[in-house]
Amino acid sequence: MPETDLLEALSADALPMLEAVAVPAYAVDRHRRIRWQNEASIDLVGDLRGRLDSSAGLDPEDLGRAREAFARKENGAAHTELEVSVARRDGTRVRVAVNSVPLRDADGVMIGAFGLVQVLGEIEPPVVRAPSLSPREQETLTLLAAGYSTGRMAQKMSISKETVRNHVKGVLRSLGARSRVEAVAKGREVGLI
Repeated sequence: MPETDLLEALSADALPMLEAVAVPAYAVDRHRRIRWQNEASIDLVGDLRGRLDSSAGLDPEDLGRAREAFARKENGAAHTELEVSVARRDGTRVRVAVNSVPLRDADGVMIGAFGLVQVLGEIEPPVVRAPSLSPREQETLTLLAAGYSTGRMAQKMSISKETVRNHVKGVLRSLGARSRVEAVAKGREVGLI
């Protein structure tokens, strides 16, 4: 018995109507591959058509819960409701409610699922903690932010240029920065300067 194609199973009239829905909507096939998204869904998470559900930007725990909901539909559930976190196209994370129903062929075999997504709200970004800097590294970062050169820092701090370079390396390492400019930006971001 040939597998019924998910998109063929939807009537020619259904897809244009679903495209017009202003809330994010999607359809996955029985292998959990995203086969269709409306514009609102693409605006929310990007174009994921042709990708497996693991590409939807879910946390591992949420992905497991989404797969459990899919299995419940395979086992006869008329619909499932789920709350998960997803990554938006811009990388920010949002909490969403997903309501989905199974799509079945004429013989009643589940060939996929159709879902609607409601954005519940933004997720607070994780609090970035300032790394611990030694007093000399803190002074070095402050002088970097003021635009001091290595030579001027050495004079101001009454140490050698080589010691200044070592302090700069320590600041870069502590802040996870690759340049002095990036270290200053990260230092400002976490409130060190």
